[in-house]
Amino acid sequence: MIIVATKAITVRVDEQVKEQAEEMLNDIGLTMSTYFVSSLKALIREKKVPFTLAASDFIPDEIILEKLAESEREAADPNTKWLTHDEVFGKYRGKLGYEI
Repeated sequence: MIIVATKAITVRVDEQVKEQAEEMLNDIGLTMSTYFVSSLKALIREKKVPFTLAASDFIPDEIILEKLAESEREAADPNTKWLTHDEVFGKYRGKLGYEI
């Protein structure tokens, strides 16, 4: 029997993310620990992160602040035309399989 020394790792994650991940892993018969060990071994074996990280997945704060300021200007402008719910979503009514 081979005994391998192990180290504990503590990871802080949003409670909802943890619960959803545990549920998915449980469905396929894995524990969180087994998943993390497998992911770390894949990282070492493949010498890369086993998923794609892209800056395009994130919206920079500058863009968010710019869009917020634009919305505030539009809201303050008396000439802004506001659409009703039906004008925005009416064309999708009955086509999505659920009511909007």
